[in-house]
Amino acid sequence: MRTIYVLMAIFMFTIMLGAPPVYADMQDDVDQAATIIERFQAVPEKAIPQAMLKEARGLAIMTVIKAGFGISGRGGSGVVVARITNGWSGPSAIGTGRAGFGFQIGAEVTEFVMVLNTDAAVKAFSRDANVTLGGDISVAAGPMVGTWRLRSRQ
Repeated sequence: MRTIYVLMAIFMFTIMLGAPPVYADMQDDVDQAATIIERFQAVPEKAIPQAMLKEARGLAIMTVIKAGFGISGRGGSGVVVARITNGWSGPSAIGTGRAGFGFQIGAEVTEFVMVLNTDAAVKAFSRDANVTLGGDISVAAGPMVGTWRLRSRQ
């Protein structure tokens, strides 16, 4: 059993260290972001209201993949765009990563569209790095069912 955990740890860290930098192939992220927006807008229940988009200062769009078996890894990339005087800015690359451990088995892919309502929110995505330490307990059920979380962050 210990061998499985060691192999999984090596596998996860190899994936995390061997992954190309977030800016290495940004065109794929831009194409993926466009696809995500199209999918969200195609389903009325998931669509972002036009009034909200009209008032938005920016959008952050990303895909995050999480996998684990005792230990876990999470990584994702995407783009952020800001509203400028004559439309939207060009895309900027964003990314996320995380490692964890505990009782967990499975994998999930999540697509996020975050509507940024203030200039401060847009600036938060333009920082070089953000580090968070903490723990959480979460339970998820089904492919389209809600997720419940209890978190503690520092």
